[in-house]
Amino acid sequence: MDPIKTTIKSYDEVAEEYCEKTLECGNREFQEKMLKKTLDMLPDAPRMVDLGCGDGRDTAFLKKKGADVVGIDLSAEMVDLARRKHREDAFFQEDMRDTIFPDDTFHGAWASASIINLPKPELSKVESEVYRILEPNGLFAFSFKVGESEGFEEDSVIEGYPRYFSYYTLEELDDRLSLFDILDTENCPENIFGSEFMYCWARSRK
Repeated sequence: MDPIKTTIKSYDEVAEEYCEKTLECGNREFQEKMLKKTLDMLPDAPRMVDLGCGDGRDTAFLKKKGADVVGIDLSAEMVDLARRKHREDAFFQEDMRDTIFPDDTFHGAWASASIINLPKPELSKVESEVYRILEPNGLFAFSFKVGESEGFEEDSVIEGYPRYFSYYTLEELDDRLSLFDILDTENCPENIFGSEFMYCWARSRK
């Protein structure tokens, strides 16, 4: 099975159910705290991109707080759901490894629980693309599952629909990132659907 195509197919088939479960069982209060922390590291009214936006809840929150933000997702059903839920916001079906945006478009990129669905060798493509579309000294904020493994899993969120997951230690991520310097990290205070998550903020070297 192709890891990315299979994962996106699973999201397409259960987009609404998945988003309902993650909103109900996730720690939204902490998520919004992390979004605010990201905004504090950026200029006023920053231009931002939400990579792997899902149903658009983070995109909408960032816009409400003054960001000029667009959301992208590789899942067509997720993009459709985001557009229906947040009609005033901009969402596009795009691959975070190769987007339509010109060089130096954004001040910051936010990727919440999205790089975790890519095989580890694909991370360098995401990093290169984020580096390209960010202005000099741009901020890359993302969350990841803490661990060392990667592969297909069927978890309690959407049983029967396999998704690919990559787990990282902070040391491994630091080694893999060649275009950004890690500024800060913060652990999620509780496991989400059985997994430990960490948030990371990294600054572009250009």
